[in-house]
Amino acid sequence: MALYVVLSAAGEVYAASYFQQADVFVALLVSCAAVCLTFNLLAGHDKGKPRVTNSALLVFVSLNFVTAISWIGLFIGLKYAEPAIVVAFMVALGPAATIWLNALIRRQGTPPGSDIVVSVLIAAIGSYMIWVSASGNGGMEWGSRSSFGLFLAIVAGLSLALTNILVKLLFDRGFSGRQVLAHRFYGAILLLLALVDQSSIMLELSRHWLAITAIGLSTIIVPLLLIQEGLRRVEPFTVNLVLSTAPVITFLFQYFDSRIVPSPHTFVGNVLITAVAVGNVCLQYRRSA
Repeated sequence: MALYVVLSAAGEVYAASYFQQADVFVALLVSCAAVCLTFNLLAGHDKGKPRVTNSALLVFVSLNFVTAISWIGLFIGLKYAEPAIVVAFMVALGPAATIWLNALIRRQGTPPGSDIVVSVLIAAIGSYMIWVSASGNGGMEWGSRSSFGLFLAIVAGLSLALTNILVKLLFDRGFSGRQVLAHRFYGAILLLLALVDQSSIMLELSRHWLAITAIGLSTIIVPLLLIQEGLRRVEPFTVNLVLSTAPVITFLFQYFDSRIVPSPHTFVGNVLITAVAVGNVCLQYRRSA
């Protein structure tokens, strides 16, 4: 999970810079298609494939929907807002949403009071980060589409929390990580084909194939492999808490982007989210021990 955070943070800062002069949808479409093709080939060699029941099919359909929303929301958010704030806002919503979604979907009952308190704190810090961006105290100038970018980051954060729950449900039903990755991007591909200017796909690829490859590998393909292995071994809430360290790592990578001026307000919010998240992970390990 730690390697996932570092790799995806570097990829997101690079992607945010690249998207200023290139097509977001083409980069995402190519990446999703590559993931889908690669893991369909790999999943074909898996032994003991579980039977696809109606309930499992419903989970896969839901997973396709929220996967499309979360990735499109993230990429557009990176284009129009400061990456560290976009990532902070996504992970701020994640733990709070996961608590109640986990209780509702996986029927695990009311979560411990400490988990609820931590989620409220992280959500409150996320609200502070919105104020930082909107008041002009962030690392980037507030533009006409910045609010749109942050709104999509909110939607992506909620979708990401639901994604983790749905993936865990499929693991509970016996599906492997490769099987889940093979079949979760159909919805995203169909939606992106409707959004993208199809006549520009080959031109965009010929001009920026190296950048698109780097973005696909660092933000989607390799991180997905890492996070799914993490989901297999720990509960979704713990995964989201580890992901809460991503904003401070993203903030540090922003020093390599000349468009972004380091903001102490952004840094404070990132550190607060990380401190609360790491503290609660330690609390969970002590409680389980």
